Amino acid sequence: MEHGHGHGKMIWELRFMTWVNEWWSSPVFDYALPWFTYLGSHFAFILFIILSWVITRQRKVLRYLIFLYAIQLAVIYGLKFLTQRQRPFLFLEMGSKISKGPGEILDPSFPSAHSDFSFMMAVLLALWFPRYRIIFFIIAGVIGWTRIYLGLHYPTDVVAGAILGYGITKLFLHYFPLSLRQGRELQ
Repeated sequence: MEHGHGHGKMIWELRFMTWVNEWWSSPVFDYALPWFTYLGSHFAFILFIILSWVITRQRKVLRYLIFLYAIQLAVIYGLKFLTQRQRPFLFLEMGSKISKGPGEILDPSFPSAHSDFSFMMAVLLALWFPRYRIIFFIIAGVIGWTRIYLGLHYPTDVVAGAILGYGITKLFLHYFPLSLRQGRELQ
């Protein structure tokens, strides 16, 4: 069962996604998850940048978050257009789930930008509010899972996006420390 663009090598992922679609499928998830998934979107991260700047009133925070976003975009979209991996819903009967939420931009699949952005935000929020870090990472993981549930990404797309979002953000923070308050790190 070869689907082109290396999909013959991803049969296990298509089988896993078919199982998820059969086992986890529910009308509530079908309605809610297309909306919940947008917590990891470009729009959500841009809103995150704006709110972080408004709360801190620090231009440095604004500049650093825009710079981090630009780095993440370059890496994610460089990989997307280098790999040209087609979205899994093209091979599975999952198209109806996509239509229940807001519009989806269908660029190449690997890696998941939503997963990357959600883990980027989780790292930043965990730095600023360490008491709630587990909650932030659980939410980021659920956002990644929604991408699989909706048939928009393979599991490896989501894992790669999570690793990139986490890793690039941690590396960035090593060289460009960010805090919510002037002169004070909240680690």
